[in-house]
Amino acid sequence: MSLPFDDIESPLEEIEFLARSPNRVRVLDTLGNTPLERHDIEDETGVSRATLARVLDDFEERGWVTRDGRQYEMTPVGHYVAREFTDLLKRFEPVPELNDVGEWFPEGGFDFDLGRLAGAEIVRSTKSDALAPTTHITRRLRSADRVRVLSYSHLSDVMEVCWQGTVEGGLELESVVDRGVLDRIGTDARMVDHAQEMVESGQAKLFWHEGTIPVTVFVIDDWVLLCLSGDEGPPHAVIETTDAAIRSWAESIIDTYRREGKSLDSELFTE
Repeated sequence: MSLPFDDIESPLEEIEFLARSPNRVRVLDTLGNTPLERHDIEDETGVSRATLARVLDDFEERGWVTRDGRQYEMTPVGHYVAREFTDLLKRFEPVPELNDVGEWFPEGGFDFDLGRLAGAEIVRSTKSDALAPTTHITRRLRSADRVRVLSYSHLSDVMEVCWQGTVEGGLELESVVDRGVLDRIGTDARMVDHAQEMVESGQAKLFWHEGTIPVTVFVIDDWVLLCLSGDEGPPHAVIETTDAAIRSWAESIIDTYRREGKSLDSELFTE
C-alpha cells in the first residue's frame, strides 16, 4: 500500500491541529449545521470562554467558520473537515483496546473490517480471573435459545453448558470443530457421553472438519463472540459484538466449514 501523494506533511499538520486539542474537536462537532452564538457553543461544549475565543479565532483564520455578529456558522470546508475527522475518530475508536489483545488474533487475522469492532465489549483474562473470557461465554450460553459454534479449541466448561442446554433445556446448537477437538473429546468418557446425548436429543447438530479451523467464533442469539486464544487452550480474551457485518461474516464462515465437514452421528460413539 502506498500513499497517493508525496506531500504528507500538510494534511498531517491539519490532523495534528485538531488531534492535539479535544476542545477544538468538541467545538467543531458542536457547530454542526446550525449557526450558533458563542454562549450556546460554550454551554454545549463546556469549553471555557477564553479557550473558546481562541478556538473560534483559529477556525476563522483557517476558513472553517464564518462570523456574522454574534453567530458562528460552518463553511463548506469546515463541514468537510468535521465530517472527515469524525469518521477518522470513529475508525480509530476500537484501536486502543485492540492494541491490548492484538497479539492473540488468529494468524490470518479476521476477514472483516476491524473498524466494525467500534463499541464492541472486550473481556480479558486477568491475574485474579484467568477464565473470565470462558465465564463470559458460558454466561451467554446459559440464557441462549440458539447457538452456532466454530472452534479449534476444546473448552470443557463450554461443552458442559451446551450439553445442559440441549439435553435438559431448549437450546438449539450447531457446532463445527476440528479433528484435534474431536480427538480430545474422545479421551474423556464423560465428554463422549455428553456428545452422544446431545446428538440423540435432536437439539444439537455436531460436525467435525478434517482440515485446519482458523478461528473460534460463537454466534449466540444476537451476539457474536470472537475468541482470542493464540493456541488451543482457553481464550485469553473474547470480543463481543452485535455488528451486522461481523455477524454476516461469522455465519458465512460457519456455513463454509459446516459444508466441508462431516456430521457427527450417534453411531460413531459406539465404534
